Amino acid sequence: MRIRSWVIAVLAMLAILAGLGGYKTIEITRAIAAAESYPEQRETVQGARAEPGTFTTSARTVGTVIALRHVELRNELAGRVIDVAFDSGDVVEEGQVLVRFDTAQEEADLAALKAEADLARLTLERQQRLVKTQATAEATLDQARSQLAALRARMQGMEVQIAKKTLRAPFRARVGLRDLHPGAYLSEGTLITGLQGVSDDAFVDFAFPQDIAPLLAGSGTVALSGAQLPGGTAVARIVARDAAVDDGARSLRLRAVVPGLGDALTPGAFVDVVAETGAPRPALFVPLTAVRRAPHGDHVFVLAQEDGQTRARQRFVRLGPVRGAEVAVLSGLEAGETVAADGSFKLREGMLVTVNGLYTRPAPGGEAATDAAGAPAH
Repeated sequence: MRIRSWVIAVLAMLAILAGLGGYKTIEITRAIAAAESYPEQRETVQGARAEPGTFTTSARTVGTVIALRHVELRNELAGRVIDVAFDSGDVVEEGQVLVRFDTAQEEADLAALKAEADLARLTLERQQRLVKTQATAEATLDQARSQLAALRARMQGMEVQIAKKTLRAPFRARVGLRDLHPGAYLSEGTLITGLQGVSDDAFVDFAFPQDIAPLLAGSGTVALSGAQLPGGTAVARIVARDAAVDDGARSLRLRAVVPGLGDALTPGAFVDVVAETGAPRPALFVPLTAVRRAPHGDHVFVLAQEDGQTRARQRFVRLGPVRGAEVAVLSGLEAGETVAADGSFKLREGMLVTVNGLYTRPAPGGEAATDAAGAPAH
């Protein structure tokens, strides 16, 4: 009797479990069917065609604007200043007087020398008459000539000394800041101000690593950009290179001339310098927004037509330099293939895609492709 009760209980439990299992199976089947009835996930992106083009490898550095002529104005002789004939920032012409020093003592000494020279000239004339009458020796005449020549040389030296105490502009230039006033006493070689030549052209000095500098010989020009340049850009022609590589930085200094912009550029200002370092190379260009960067490799999503629908297919690519809003693709794509641009971050392999318009490329020209500062793109 007891065994029969246990059997009935076990059978009842099994019946309950079977009922629950059947119910759960039906529930899961319904859920799967409901899920399968939902539409497949779809994302909207902008499309972009891989367009063929060319890029030029280049290197970038910073250059310094230098006037064609520039000097530091210093006094050669010590003395007291009696006149300062310029103000800060003035443009002075060649030969214009800038500073005068007191020359009263030198002028007095010159007057004394002139008086001695006049006396020596009269003495020489007298000795010449006496020699003609053989009333004096030739040696006396020679001594008179020598004395007059020495006095004239001393007069010339004093005139040079007086001239050195008047400082003049060596060329047309813009004067720097003035901190000098009449009455000041200056020792020899005191810095008075700087003179920056005013001309139509200007120099830009810059340096590139020693392995890049030889590559610039082919182009002969560099592209400049900076706030001081009209329109923000200009082209400069390389005119000189340093005689040796800097043994500290292992770089070579070069100089380029910027024609017609001397008035627009301030000496000492910096400008960005971009130089082409290779011949044009073919590549395909896509928008920067089309490229997805990941630890396992850079990739894009190609928009492929499959069974009448557009799907995203991941494609690994090898990238080149950036040119504006686009990047060069060196391998991994075919010309004319369409990739996802804006919105590509939402995609995954095989996802359905709706294309909302095509990317419009910017107007061609102008900007050289660059990988990194001071290094060519590869």
